[in-house]
Amino acid sequence: MSRRSIRSLFLALIAGLTICVGAAGFAGASSIEGMLEGALQPSSAPSLLGPITESGRTGWACKPEQAAGAKSAAAAELPSASDMR
Repeated sequence: MSRRSIRSLFLALIAGLTICVGAAGFAGASSIEGMLEGALQPSSAPSLLGPITESGRTGWACKPEQAAGAKSAAAAELPSASDMR
């Protein structure tokens, strides 16, 4: 076989596979819509934690969140410079 015939055969094979994959995609399009119909529903809030309000999340003592909402640096309980060494 010549190089030209191998190239033509390879391109025909790639074109045929592309057509088959495209046809399978179009054939399964309606069934995919049916599968995704109930799957993309928004989830509800977790039952263990309360909603986040201005005072923070109820039922969860998060130190970084409390430090971020502190009125002063002393109330935030930040580490001192000597602790960083």
